[in-house]
Amino acid sequence: MAAYVYDRLDPSRKQIRICTIHPGPFEDPIKCSLSTVLLDDNPRYETLSYAWGAPVFDHTVLVDGAVLKVTRSLHDALRYLRPRKKYFGAVDESPWDIRDATAVLWADAICINQADLDERSSQVCLMGDIYRRGARLHVWIGTVEEIREDLRQANIDKQMDALDLVTPEQFSEFKMFLLSHEPTCSRPVALSSAALSGDVDADVMGALEILKVFTEDKHVQHLPFFNPLSADTDLELHKPWYVGLAMLLGILTQPWWKRVWAVQEVLLSTPTSSQPTLIRFSHYKISLAYCNNVRVYFLKHLLGCCVEWYPIVVGSNALLYRLNEASGFLTTLTNFSRCYENGNFDMTVAYHSLGSREATIPHDYIYGLRALMANSLSSTLKVDYRQSVSSLYVEATRAIFKAHNSLEYIDVAVGVDADNRNHLPSWCIEWSQHQKYNDLSYYGEGLFSAAPGYLHPFHACEESSSLLIDALAQGAITSSNSPAQATAGDPVHAVVEWMESIGQRQVIQNTDIILRVLMRDWHIGTDLRFRRLSPQYIELLREWRDFTSHNNRQLNKAPIKSSLRDIDSRMRRPQRLFLTSHGLLGVGPTTLMEGDCLFIAKGSESPLLLRPIHGSAIEGGQQENLPKYQFVGRCYVHGIMDGEAVTADTEWQTICLH
Repeated sequence: MAAYVYDRLDPSRKQIRICTIHPGPFEDPIKCSLSTVLLDDNPRYETLSYAWGAPVFDHTVLVDGAVLKVTRSLHDALRYLRPRKKYFGAVDESPWDIRDATAVLWADAICINQADLDERSSQVCLMGDIYRRGARLHVWIGTVEEIREDLRQANIDKQMDALDLVTPEQFSEFKMFLLSHEPTCSRPVALSSAALSGDVDADVMGALEILKVFTEDKHVQHLPFFNPLSADTDLELHKPWYVGLAMLLGILTQPWWKRVWAVQEVLLSTPTSSQPTLIRFSHYKISLAYCNNVRVYFLKHLLGCCVEWYPIVVGSNALLYRLNEASGFLTTLTNFSRCYENGNFDMTVAYHSLGSREATIPHDYIYGLRALMANSLSSTLKVDYRQSVSSLYVEATRAIFKAHNSLEYIDVAVGVDADNRNHLPSWCIEWSQHQKYNDLSYYGEGLFSAAPGYLHPFHACEESSSLLIDALAQGAITSSNSPAQATAGDPVHAVVEWMESIGQRQVIQNTDIILRVLMRDWHIGTDLRFRRLSPQYIELLREWRDFTSHNNRQLNKAPIKSSLRDIDSRMRRPQRLFLTSHGLLGVGPTTLMEGDCLFIAKGSESPLLLRPIHGSAIEGGQQENLPKYQFVGRCYVHGIMDGEAVTADTEWQTICLH
């Protein structure tokens, strides 16, 4: 049978293809037809969102009688989504109206000629309108068998069977807790009956029932994860709960939740109460809005009022990790939605929320969110899959800096990292590789103002890999400690010993300054926002130091304030402190080196560490002989964070980052 050949689309007319799926028995070959329509004619169709999976096109779909090779993931989705006709001609249960003999769907891998880069580029430009105008969004996450296999690969199914990580001590303490909280608990009917009857999908039924329980906003003592055996405190852990919970978390951590494209597809669709966005796996379906209740419950109870007992509720550290992971994906979706609805969505929001989201093609870390951007930014970033990845990432980073007149997001640039897979300039953001959390990053919180009142001027530059900035030199690093020196024993004492070893103890006489540097002069307040260290918080730091000095750091065993444990955790992270030729004490990224130069830059709240590229300068035109540097990272330097080094007479120097 011949391979399917696509007709060409006219991008000037906003043409798209829609796929009509013909009904048939479940095991029959999938047959469909493609038709070309004008998007502006408002054709009726529904959209499909799914994870491509491995790029192995070893499954077949018949399109207008010809063969089209697709991935297993898409093939499974079409098989479960198509109307299913019984042999006597009646249409069996399906996602579609039974009055329709066919289903009309838009799915990227079928409706776009993936081999035509020009068509892919033009269709991605229409993607926002395609999802906005679809009647309903179907989300396919995989089959039940695939989810179970994922759990087996992670050994979660075995841990749930044994529950080895719920210790007798934890169990005993929980029973004592119940004495004073009068639990009113009964096992979920669907969960218990399915488990006891040996239903082949008992784990799925349990997952759906637990999802329902989570919507009821219950405290831990009211959750049906334990089974009271008598009127007293005798009870047992209810293993079907853990089996169902494992399946629920398997559902919520399938690859689809990590897709970059999923964010745009969900936010641009227009669900209604009668046609909500549905998460589909095998023949099951869950409302996406319903799934969000897991996130709400987790944040409110398991990380709040019931935090002491969630290891028992979850039963496994591996499962707890996946619960955190699932909560993170749902939180990202919620944050994206809020920013988009408020008109505050841009690529900086996207980058900090992307986490470990994935795309098959590196370009899609930009293009996969393009339809959500403001027009001023999306119009700057033309879709062109022929463009090199490095050129696209440079263009996107430069557009961000220009849009904000700020260098605030340079702290997530690739810097001098050895893992520069796309050979980017040091000031460019590596969109496909999310930088790990850096507590020198303040994300525009307005904590500091090293260059008060100055915006990034955005000079034009003939060399595409260069960025010109206006900066004020503050000396160079003359000495730096080993990160281990700040974590062993008393961190403050370790810093003092380091300065004494290099003959610089006289530079810093006040240990409160060292405390501020080790804490980067910020903490997270009760409102969960970044705050500068107040005199009262400095007193708390002194209390922490006094406690650790006299109790051999037995913080985990002592009945002390949780705030002291938080301080201890931050103080004992590996920290790279440095002294400059101007006698300033600071802390910066672990990649810093002696000889790196310290600058205050227009458009940056905090100072920058830059590495000179010796013997190199921009030549020709207005940029001739400009000094050239690599970006190392942002830093905290005591004494220049609030504009102390900048005056009305400051003479700024234009330098080049490469």
